[in-house]
Amino acid sequence: MGFLSKSRKASGKNLYDSDVKPRLVEKDGNTHIIMINSFSKFLDQNFGVETKYTEQIGSVVDSLQNDGYEIVDIKFDSLKGQGITGTAEGFHTLIMYK
Repeated sequence: MGFLSKSRKASGKNLYDSDVKPRLVEKDGNTHIIMINSFSKFLDQNFGVETKYTEQIGSVVDSLQNDGYEIVDIKFDSLKGQGITGTAEGFHTLIMYK
């Protein structure tokens, strides 16, 4: 695992600990949601795995499951021309959990 991969996974874990976890609804059997905004890699126009998104969101999903939450569904949408330079793709990820 390379430096960037470790850094991305750590940023996902940091987001989980600082922003996601405090907003989670206590486990009550109902389905709840959390929306996360993120961006693609800089100038990512290649056919292949979007590693930044995969590693960051994957870390959040792992943390949810490690804390005993059940992932019901994950949905996302994307918007082109985002970020400071207008070259990134923005992602909205809706995680449904119990």
